[in-house]
Amino acid sequence: MRSLIRLALATAATAALAGAGTASASATTVTGDAVSPHIIGGTSGSSPYIVQLVFGQSGGTYGCTGEAISSQWILTAQHCIDGTQWMDVYFSNSVTSPGTPVAADQVAGSSHGDVALVHLSSTKSLSGYAPLASSYTPAGGTGVIWGYGLTAGGAQPTHLNKATVNIVGSSTDAYGGNAIHVKGSDGASNHGDSGGPLFVGGKVVGVCSTGDVADPGSDIHAGSNYANLTASRSWIKSVTGV
Repeated sequence: MRSLIRLALATAATAALAGAGTASASATTVTGDAVSPHIIGGTSGSSPYIVQLVFGQSGGTYGCTGEAISSQWILTAQHCIDGTQWMDVYFSNSVTSPGTPVAADQVAGSSHGDVALVHLSSTKSLSGYAPLASSYTPAGGTGVIWGYGLTAGGAQPTHLNKATVNIVGSSTDAYGGNAIHVKGSDGASNHGDSGGPLFVGGKVVGVCSTGDVADPGSDIHAGSNYANLTASRSWIKSVTGV
């Protein structure tokens, strides 16, 4: 079995990852090597750096979303790595034909909330990488979320999706860190969107952590909480150089 090395600077987490009010944060169960896809509502989109994560955790195989921030490092949510024994990273935006994965060999969790880093066992050069904000304070307006999470009613489309959300204010993520509270405008996050990015002003300001309800069903206006990267930003740079 493939195994991951947890970096010495990683912090073990004890937060609950699923349950009423937080189930949108939980990873999606995977059948074979296909990640369960898609945000509720929204539209299909393409990105060279928004990746599918498939991993072994608690005796099962699950899926999350991540962002390549360099040729060696992926940003995601900490609950997607906590207790994970192995992880494959797929760079195709297709869920039904995800291509050949790159195995992860190291993971690290932030001490400031539901934020994590995944190191690739071999480099993957892309045409671009996810741009990270240096800091962010929720102040209204809108943002854009991306992910491979379930769509309305648990259906499983075949591609990466995106949606516009309204920034509601500040909240708390699954690990007690600062989060950005959002409500869907034309789409909302669901199971499997965990670790996916929230873009504001063209830069990633947070990663998907929890949902306001256990099952958002087909509600495109459902609320969710994105772990704010601000407190983890210097840590991310110290580990990755980004």
